Amino acid sequence: MRRRLYDLFGLPQLPDSEPAEVVDEALPVEEPPDPIHIPKPVRKVERKPVKDLRFHDLGSKRWIEWASAHQGLPRRGLRYIRPDDMHRLPLDAISTRLHQGDVCLVDLSSLAHMDSQRSALSRQVQDMANYGGLPVFALDDSNRLLLIPGRGSRIDTETHELGGNSIID
Repeated sequence: MRRRLYDLFGLPQLPDSEPAEVVDEALPVEEPPDPIHIPKPVRKVERKPVKDLRFHDLGSKRWIEWASAHQGLPRRGLRYIRPDDMHRLPLDAISTRLHQGDVCLVDLSSLAHMDSQRSALSRQVQDMANYGGLPVFALDDSNRLLLIPGRGSRIDTETHELGGNSIID
């Protein structure tokens, strides 16, 4: 009975049993039919206008060329500033950039272990911004990341939205 089950499922013969009689019947060899070639459906590719696309890789060459052709070079920028190796900030350069309309982010987190130096630099940044009539915003609880909007920038402090141009440049 066991041998019949092995034969039924096509398992190899048991080593202690006699091999079953193998009946060699000549089965007709059928050649497999040629596979059917089904072409891929041709669909019309709809190109969306640029304004309807959800994501743009603005660093790609295509968008850089498009932006320079349609908008020209930007007049303002976002500047990220950290203290140098001597724990100083280039306040004159920051002031110049702020008067040109750039937004500056001053990161004092590298001075985490130097509380007195960090507080001195934040006072210097506050004094420089007050001299130019600009506000300074702390973006974290420990006052290590400061935001200074440049001339002509507007910050909505109620909804916390950045951007847009102010009415008075």
